[in-house]
Amino acid sequence: MTTEPNTIDTAPPPDGRPAVSNPISLPALPRSLGLKMILILVLTLIMAIPVAFIGAVSFERSSRAGEVTREVSQTYGGAQTLMGPIIVVPFTRPLDNGLSEGGDYIVSANSGAAEFAGVGVEEKSRSLYKVPVYSLDGKLSAELPKLADMLPRDAGYDFDLDAAKLVVGLGDVTGLQSDVTLSAGSQTLTFEPFTRNRPRYVPPVTRRDEFGKMEVIRPATGTRESLFHGLEGSGMTLLSVPAAELLQRGGSVTANMQLTGAERLSVVPYARSTTLEVSSDWPHPGFQGRFPPSSREITDAGFSASWSVPYLRRGIPAQGKASELAELTRGGQAMGVAFVTPLNPYQTVNRALKYAVLFIGLVFLAYFLMETLLGVRVHPAQYLLIGLAQAVFYLLLLAFSEQVGFTIAFLGSAAATVALTALYAGAVFGRNVTWKAAGVFAGVYGLLFVLMRIQDFALMVGALVSFVAIAATLYLTRNLDWYGGKGNGSAGA
Repeated sequence: MTTEPNTIDTAPPPDGRPAVSNPISLPALPRSLGLKMILILVLTLIMAIPVAFIGAVSFERSSRAGEVTREVSQTYGGAQTLMGPIIVVPFTRPLDNGLSEGGDYIVSANSGAAEFAGVGVEEKSRSLYKVPVYSLDGKLSAELPKLADMLPRDAGYDFDLDAAKLVVGLGDVTGLQSDVTLSAGSQTLTFEPFTRNRPRYVPPVTRRDEFGKMEVIRPATGTRESLFHGLEGSGMTLLSVPAAELLQRGGSVTANMQLTGAERLSVVPYARSTTLEVSSDWPHPGFQGRFPPSSREITDAGFSASWSVPYLRRGIPAQGKASELAELTRGGQAMGVAFVTPLNPYQTVNRALKYAVLFIGLVFLAYFLMETLLGVRVHPAQYLLIGLAQAVFYLLLLAFSEQVGFTIAFLGSAAATVALTALYAGAVFGRNVTWKAAGVFAGVYGLLFVLMRIQDFALMVGALVSFVAIAATLYLTRNLDWYGGKGNGSAGA
């Protein structure tokens, strides 16, 4: 197989391309289009390297945005998970082995209603990053039972009713703007940090054996209850008020709080049946948690939503030891809403990067078809430059998305890249090719933009486009001589 120097001719070409005064000689290349195609595929895979570096930059910037969110949360409070009033009563109970157990016994209210009306959201900026921060006046109401009617009587429990408390929980007390108070009729109480009940001293029990000697039937090392079911390990900060008098008569109580938080607001279903009402001026809510809202309304001016969780649906017993109701105080089940930033540039750019090799390959394929159909040889170094221009597009997209948002950044970066690659195609293949190449490349980037907007159908559309591109290539190259680069009048490579 013969080779020729790949030399740029100085004579004016017939198609209107400009003459080159100083020819540059490049290494000779084989005429085989098949080998050229394989080389282009290898170059496409090589382009994954700069794309990976850009992905690393995007990840680093995204991590920095997460750090800023945590810094803002330390000032204004983080994602808040709230729990309304529950009843906590200390207890002890003897066990069969002579020891005893003790701790916190929890009783849920008959019904609960949480209301957060007019939640105001403001974006706090730090450097390039913005974090949604909300403020609210919250009310968490509960209809309390008479405690004496709710506690078990036949299981050997010894309840300390005088130490009974009403407990509420907050995800992050940093966001509190005032004291948390409890309204019970005309009475107002102020919550204090919850003092956890501790095991009480259990003296050893002795008796005389048949020889008259004393023996210990309860080990002296068990000077405290062997089992303790407290609220330790709760994922919330717990606040409490004494409730012995309130629980003698039952009735309605309301916990009032003013607080701020960041990103998300959640409420656990703290009563047997719990409802939640939230309204805000933020137009981009994201509903989260195990329980979706039963109704919602979203407009450009904000949103409102309501939840209702009946007793059987919440899946937590109405009463029991703290260890049996751990999910209640850990916020494992919640009704929640996130205050979403409408366009996360890093998430969208990372999605675009997943398709980078595919779209660089489509541009390479377009150049290869122009090369074979127009009979103008393109050196692999030129393909490499074209690929680098496509890779820089994603870097431009990332940089400008932080400043002006994804849509404007995409349009500007794509327009610059399409213009660059189309003008280069005109310089290589002739000026009359410029606009045709611009139309092809604009279609490629338009497709990428569509894929970013239809996440649920992106895979299907990408697969179909890949199939159509391969089918078009098969059709346009059906008469090519892949060994020698000629066939039916087609020019060689």
